[in-house]
Amino acid sequence: MLLLLSLFGWVFCCQGAVEGSQSFLILQISHFLDPFSVQFWGNASLAGLTTHTLEGSNHNITIQQLKPLESREDWQQTKEHLLTYLSEFQALVQLVNKERRVTFPLTLRCSLGCELPPESQDAHVFFEVALNGSSFVSFQPEKALWSACPDQGHPPELYNFALKQLNNYNRTRFELLEFLQDTCVSFLKQHMDRVSGSVSQVPRSYTMLILGIIMGVFTISSVAVGIFLCTGGRWS
Repeated sequence: MLLLLSLFGWVFCCQGAVEGSQSFLILQISHFLDPFSVQFWGNASLAGLTTHTLEGSNHNITIQQLKPLESREDWQQTKEHLLTYLSEFQALVQLVNKERRVTFPLTLRCSLGCELPPESQDAHVFFEVALNGSSFVSFQPEKALWSACPDQGHPPELYNFALKQLNNYNRTRFELLEFLQDTCVSFLKQHMDRVSGSVSQVPRSYTMLILGIIMGVFTISSVAVGIFLCTGGRWS
C-alpha cells in the first residue's frame, strides 16, 4: 500500500514540477496485485496542465480527454484502441503466469516526454521505465540506445535480457527516437497555445498524435512487463 501511495503521489508531483514549462509529458503506472487484479493510473500533460487521464482496475477503466486535442469522433476511436490494448495486456500477464511462476505484486511505471529549453538549445526528450518502485532502464537519445540503471538492485541477468530485447529492434530505437525528437517536439511547438482553450481542435495532420504517444507508452510497457515475466518473475 505504501508503494501505491508513493507512486500515486509521484503522478501529481511530476506534473507540478513542470507547470508553466514548454513540455509534453506522459506517465503510466500498472500495478498487478495478482494475475487477475490490476490497477492502472496515467496522465498526459501539456505545459504542466493535464490533457488526458487514465484510471481504473481490471476491465473497469476510465480514460478522459480533458483538453479538445481530438474531435469527439476521433477521441472515441482512441479510447476504444486503448481499452482493447489494456484488455490484451491483462490477458498477456495471465497467460504468462500459467506458463511460469511469477512473483506478485508487480508494478511497472513508464514515463516519456519532450521539453523545449531556451532558444538555441536542442529539445530535451526522455523515456524511462521503472520496475517495482526502482529505476530499471532508460532511453539515451544521443545514441538511440537503451541503458540500464544498475544501482537499483535488479540482477544483471535481468538487465542484460531486457537491453538485448529493447536494443534489437528499429521500433524501440530509431522509430522511438524519431517520435520523441520530431513528432513530439513539433506537436509541442505548434500547440502550446491550445491548453489555454483559444483553439478548439488540433489540425487533422496531428489528430493521431495523442493516440501514437499513449499507445507508445503502453507498447513499451507491455515489452517491459513481458521481459520481466518471461524471465520467470524471479526478481522483485
